[in-house]
This record gives sequence, C-alpha cells and structure tokens, in this order.
Amino acid sequence: LLENVDLETRRRMFFQQDGAPPHFARIVRRFLDERYPNRWIGREGPIAWPPRSPDLTSLDFYLWGYLKEVVF
Repeated sequence: LLENVDLETRRRMFFQQDGAPPHFARIVRRFLDERYPNRWIGREGPIAWPPRSPDLTSLDFYLWGYLKEVVF
C-alpha cells in the first residue's frame, strides 16, 4: 500500500502500534526506529500511548461484550 503514497507524504507519516505484545519485541521497535524515526506511537516508543486505551480498542471495551450478551 505504501507504494501508492508519494515519498513526501511517507516522510511525514506516523505509525501507530495497537498494543499487541508481539509488537513490543525489540526487533520490531528497532525497525520502527529506523523506518519511522521519532514518528511512531506505541509502548516504549518516542510517542507513548497506553497499550489498552479505550479510545483505541473500542471493540474490546464495547462490541465483544455486547456480542457475547446477544449470542450467548
């Protein structure tokens, strides 16, 4: 998908982690530091973000509980 984005826009893009434990691996953080220097958002990143923030994971905080009530 990034091939369709012009280079200048890519240089200004930020990458946001979703808080999944595998995404916190050192090798992943190193890759993000190289690919998005000071432009990635996540645990232990240059821009901190809580791993389980309700505004980022609204499905976890609302939808799945609601679906369980409806289905079961």
